[in-house]
Amino acid sequence: MTFRYFKYWFKFNSIQNIIALAFISFSNLYSASAQTNLKGGIDWILVVDTSASMRGVGGTKNIFEPVKNSITEFVNTARLGDTVTIYTFDKDVTLNANDIKITSNPDRGKLKQIISSLQAEGVRTHTGKAVQKALQHSALLNQSANALGRTVSIVFLTDGLEDVRGIPNPVLIPSNTQFLREQQCKPYIFFVSLGLKEHEKQLNDFANNPALCGKGRVLRDPGGIQLNQLAQNIRPVLITPKLDVNLLTTNLQAVLPGTTTEPLNINSISNVNGKVSLQLEDPKQSGIRLIPPDRTIDLAANQATVIPVRLQIPPEAKGGANSLRLVLISADQAIAPIKVDLPISIKSQLQIQPKKIDFGSIEAGKTTETQTLVLRSNISGTASLQLQGNSKDVSMAEPSAAISLQPGETKIPVQLQVTDSSFAGDRTFTLVLTPDNSIVNTVSTEAHLYILMPLWRKIVIWLLLLLLVFLITLIVVCLIQRKTPLELVEDFRNRKRLEGALVVLEPLPQSSEDEEISLTDLHKGRVCLSDLIPAIAPTNSDAELVTVWRLGKKNIDLRCLKGVIFVNTKNINTDELFNEDIIEIGNVKLQFNWIERQRPSETSSGQTNF
Repeated sequence: MTFRYFKYWFKFNSIQNIIALAFISFSNLYSASAQTNLKGGIDWILVVDTSASMRGVGGTKNIFEPVKNSITEFVNTARLGDTVTIYTFDKDVTLNANDIKITSNPDRGKLKQIISSLQAEGVRTHTGKAVQKALQHSALLNQSANALGRTVSIVFLTDGLEDVRGIPNPVLIPSNTQFLREQQCKPYIFFVSLGLKEHEKQLNDFANNPALCGKGRVLRDPGGIQLNQLAQNIRPVLITPKLDVNLLTTNLQAVLPGTTTEPLNINSISNVNGKVSLQLEDPKQSGIRLIPPDRTIDLAANQATVIPVRLQIPPEAKGGANSLRLVLISADQAIAPIKVDLPISIKSQLQIQPKKIDFGSIEAGKTTETQTLVLRSNISGTASLQLQGNSKDVSMAEPSAAISLQPGETKIPVQLQVTDSSFAGDRTFTLVLTPDNSIVNTVSTEAHLYILMPLWRKIVIWLLLLLLVFLITLIVVCLIQRKTPLELVEDFRNRKRLEGALVVLEPLPQSSEDEEISLTDLHKGRVCLSDLIPAIAPTNSDAELVTVWRLGKKNIDLRCLKGVIFVNTKNINTDELFNEDIIEIGNVKLQFNWIERQRPSETSSGQTNF
């Protein structure tokens, strides 16, 4: 009876029975190996859920005491030479008993005291970390000096789903897969689910992981209602000699005709001592020959054994996939023959000429002249030609569709298209031919191309560079002046404009609104006084106000156009005006006001006469 009958037997038996079953099963294995190795025995790793739900907190059934009784009964029936390790887990994992070897009844009594003292008071259910600790302990046991012929059995007893809320950096169940691969099919793992709700789905995935070689199982007893039933009918389970093998075919590489493959490792483990030999089945009669080991392979009970095999590929072998099958045959026929599928792919050869191709010089936006690639192949099919490397601005113009390959020689015309935005310079890239048949290697050739830039693009680029320099300069000026570009434009426009005001002192205008004339509001750089003040026209004299820049400063000059003009009682032809200067033209007296232009020698002109 094999593992596939566990579910059937479990329907009629309890957790206590399961533990007894595991013990009985491995005891039978132990008895077989102990005949040749006195160091044999079972290393039991019991992992017990001690979260509060195990004793009924939260409305669940109190099953903790029956579980402890089952573990105690297991200790009573364990055989001399066995070791027992006990872990408990809730939010963390605790080691309660470490490899206690059963050599006499006092050893059993010590274990019973530890089991009796267990309490289910914890919060959370950190199942992933419990799995990690158990597998780490299993690895240590399998590395010990007396590990040969011994068997490690891990039994988990839990009633709930994995619950890691609030636990920093939790270890999740799937993260332990690497530990399984490192164990090399050695431990047996039983997940005993006691909860009323469906158990953690990840336990199923973990127990069925190929790295366990079929030695993992998840068993259900909701609420622990079958804990008191017996398990006498389950003794025959796992007694039948059995060989488990595993060959990872996902990493098998395609091979060339006329070569010998690298060693293909078959991972095997048997529950009894035995000898096996290898045979090769070749349904297609491809001529592939098995190079087996020089002798039959010795298998030690419960010890992983790697069987290396190699294949000789004939030179005339056709390319493609071959479905072979390896058969492991027991020398004494105690173990049924095991067949292992072995898919082997034989490479087909493909060559390309020339190895370097030059497309010459081409202007951006144009298509190159046609160059020819020559392919030589021993298969039929299709392939695609692609550009790789420094080719972002170069595309394939021809061929535009898949290439048809025929045995013999195939010529491929090739043209390249250069984008309008390409910059001038050398381009070196690779033309890669990829067959649709994955067992054929890709081939490639190096390609060279020189791209020329059109004159109009050079002009545009220089204009863009000048614009960029202008924008950078404008930004710097704006930052220095702390003004926006619009404000700078307005300042530039105001450089030639008059500022300040003229106050008519004599004769007084009829309206008070006409007494002061704003020069700033005129938005002009030059103005005649007669145009501003009609009373000046009868005097036969006139002058103009002009904006003048001197030494980086803005000034306003008064220039005599005709007649006699006085500024601060002085007859002038041209004079620079300052704040509160008095201008006299005939019987018209004006005061120039511009507070930003004070006379250097005094803060006020001192003119008070009208």
